[in-house]
Amino acid sequence: MLRRKLFTRIVVFVVIAVALIWTLVPLAWILLSSFKFEADQFSMPPKWFPERITFQNYAKFFGNSEFVSSLINSVMITFFSTVIALMLGVPAAYALARFDWKHANTIAFVVLLARMTPPIVMVLPFFMIARYLGISNTYLPIVLALSFFSVPFAIWMMRGFFQEIPTSLEEAAMIDGCTRFQSLRIVVLPLVMPGLSATSILCALIAWNEFLFALVLTGRDTRPLPVLVNMFVSERNIEWGVMSAAAIITVLPMIVFGLLVQNDLVRGLTMGSSK
Repeated sequence: MLRRKLFTRIVVFVVIAVALIWTLVPLAWILLSSFKFEADQFSMPPKWFPERITFQNYAKFFGNSEFVSSLINSVMITFFSTVIALMLGVPAAYALARFDWKHANTIAFVVLLARMTPPIVMVLPFFMIARYLGISNTYLPIVLALSFFSVPFAIWMMRGFFQEIPTSLEEAAMIDGCTRFQSLRIVVLPLVMPGLSATSILCALIAWNEFLFALVLTGRDTRPLPVLVNMFVSERNIEWGVMSAAAIITVLPMIVFGLLVQNDLVRGLTMGSSK
């Protein structure tokens, strides 16, 4: 029995170690490359640690006139798409979890199909609609496109959290005079707040890292940071050092945000895992 537990722990440790290496090694390489001179970028054999450290890559990226506007665009797009996803996803998830509909599971599956649709299939329709309505260089098309994929995710996440809450709590609140909406707001939502936090965090990560829709549906005045990073790729040259610095600056806010809310994220993802 002890050997079996020891073997299980070793296997778990190895799997976690491999996953961490797979995830962190590319990020470490990008971080170190952002401090290299251009000559060190192409040294053979490749060098992990540069002989000389430079900050010119960061200076060039911060010196880009579009950096501040792209950062603001990323924040605005992420905020509005996450808010819309929660405003539409939470009521829909509550309805699917609480009301005894005959085809509730079928409806939930149809909603999931929107999330399963390949993004490349939906880019052209969104682009044509935005162009036809004359809103190509605004936040509206990219926010609606990201919400289109985030709402099904929020519905499926929150539906499971709502199903974990006993209906007797709402029934007791309604006996005391609460309406259905009041019981949801006063009783249920505080209990599923960890799940709501986890859902909002994951929706924000999806929106912040989106590149394909942002590349097609945004203009010069609305392009976010992931699209700005791509601007350093030209027909003649790829500025690897500046791109590495830009990539680090782009992922840094989400890393800090993840560290600040990691407790809520863990509570939300493990909610209902134990009785």
